[in-house]
Amino acid sequence: MESLAKAAAERDETDKLVVRTHFGDDRAWQAVLAAGLESWGDEDDQDDEGFESTTYAVDDPALAGWSVEQVREAVAEQDPNLPVLFVADEQTMLASHHALLAVNMDDEPNFMDNGEYGTEHLTEFGRQFRIVPRHASGVHVNLWLANMDFTDWAQTAGASPDGVFHDFD
Repeated sequence: MESLAKAAAERDETDKLVVRTHFGDDRAWQAVLAAGLESWGDEDDQDDEGFESTTYAVDDPALAGWSVEQVREAVAEQDPNLPVLFVADEQTMLASHHALLAVNMDDEPNFMDNGEYGTEHLTEFGRQFRIVPRHASGVHVNLWLANMDFTDWAQTAGASPDGVFHDFD
């Protein structure tokens, strides 16, 4: 896929990758992109303004209707070091918060600690969760720097009433 190869070649390593797979609402797509440019972090970060959010967006109608697994596999072939992929699918476009689907690109299993210590209490869980666009750069950068694990955000999203990561509270 030419657009994904171009993304791998041109994307700065600190830019989150957002791939659009639903093309039914251009206004919603523009809202997703605008929300993804909002600074991330909290008021204690970067002189009370947060951190700059940068995006490499793939807006290619040839990807219309692609499944998450198809996108993940195609991106992994082009960009094997990408820690997380964000998909703007139909659910993203229809929801008022425009939550992106965050997809773990690591091939290792994702484990969640069920509140106990020791590996015998770890349980495997999903490889994706929903996140509001404003915080997607935080996930990408922290995974790229290996500051945090995918589960840090996934657990918070899973505990949210709507299943979406809105912020660490």
